[in-house]
Amino acid sequence: MTELHVNELLRKYKSTRNAAIRDKIVLQYTNLVESVARRFSGASEPVEDLIQEGYIGLLTAIEGYNAAKGVKFSTYATHFVIGQIKHCLRDRGKIIKEPAWLQELNQKVARAVESLSQDLGRAPTNAEVAKLMGMTEEAITDLLTTREVFKVASLDGGERDEDSPASYDMDRVKADRQVEFQISVEDKLVLQTALERLKQLEQTVVSEFYFSGRNQTEIARSLGISCNYVSHILRNSTKKLRKILTTDELREAQMELTLMKRRLEEQAAVIEECTVVDPQTRLYNRRYFSTRLEEEVSRASRHQHPVAVLLVRLEGHSLVSRAYGTIRSEEALRQAASLIQGNVRRVDIVARYDREVFGLILPHTGAQVAVVQARLQETLARWLSESGLAAGRAPITLALGTSWYPGEAGSAADLAVMAERRLEACRTSRPLMAAA
Repeated sequence: MTELHVNELLRKYKSTRNAAIRDKIVLQYTNLVESVARRFSGASEPVEDLIQEGYIGLLTAIEGYNAAKGVKFSTYATHFVIGQIKHCLRDRGKIIKEPAWLQELNQKVARAVESLSQDLGRAPTNAEVAKLMGMTEEAITDLLTTREVFKVASLDGGERDEDSPASYDMDRVKADRQVEFQISVEDKLVLQTALERLKQLEQTVVSEFYFSGRNQTEIARSLGISCNYVSHILRNSTKKLRKILTTDELREAQMELTLMKRRLEEQAAVIEECTVVDPQTRLYNRRYFSTRLEEEVSRASRHQHPVAVLLVRLEGHSLVSRAYGTIRSEEALRQAASLIQGNVRRVDIVARYDREVFGLILPHTGAQVAVVQARLQETLARWLSESGLAAGRAPITLALGTSWYPGEAGSAADLAVMAERRLEACRTSRPLMAAA
């Protein structure tokens, strides 16, 4: 039966949950389950029991398979069959059972120890393992002590030879290699892609050791090289794989961050283009001020009437936030904006020109802008005095600058430049003095 036919049966089973269809699929993979089970024939459990465990893994694979992932069912099922058999050997191979969470934590610690040993060239200390794991040194010490409790010595006496076949239990398998059922199929495919970037001999050794379950002696014998050379290849290859995977992850993360930043900048630009109101004062913003000033000057030129610009600076306002807090600072801005709007005509345009500066466009106003300037200066000075903002830890002073078209400037740009110059001149003079 072809893989396509099996996929069709899997789809039918997903939709109908018909046990007859599931049994038909199981029968197609009898050889797979038995061949995998026989790999573990040297274990303490009968092969028949291991085959039964393999069928449980196959049934689990049938229930969880998703063809949309793009992975062949035979590959997917093999992982679950192997995983189920290894779980069985692990659980039956110990008299005292470890909790699942403790087993998982022990696996992570074993991998951390292996990684540090390769990087440091020696056995790592508990403190170094704790730092890598993000745990306390006391927790690592307790964990390593607990692991000894679950190890059972032989009743035949004598110390166990750590290199003998009898001592080759599932704990050592987990510590020595990344067993297949510990990573998802998708992650394994990523790992296989990274493997293709190694040399051919490195690919062969890594594949035989991590995927085929062969030990270093068997690999060395089949390749005609020494065990030490196999160990050297495994050590260097895992370092290369780690670097490849880490580099690829960083590159992908950087690309994602770059794309995200670009999208955010584009969205911010669109929002900024659409926004004409300053969020703090609810006045018009600088962009709207500049656009509207061009329009007013153009209109004044066509109809032969004047237009004026008035800039008001609350000198020292930036220090109010530090001295009294952000709430007091923003409230001061809103009060100033309200006072300015209340002392000009409805036709006049009031905007937030800069952090401490308000800008006013006064249509049909020429040299009379000096009257508006004096009125605003008096109103704002009285408010500053009564509110206590004119003194204290962060005193605010006033600076005002004006210009008008066509008497003093011939364009919108010239109007703004002249008003800014006079505002700057006022800043360097004594408090409460305005430049006309």
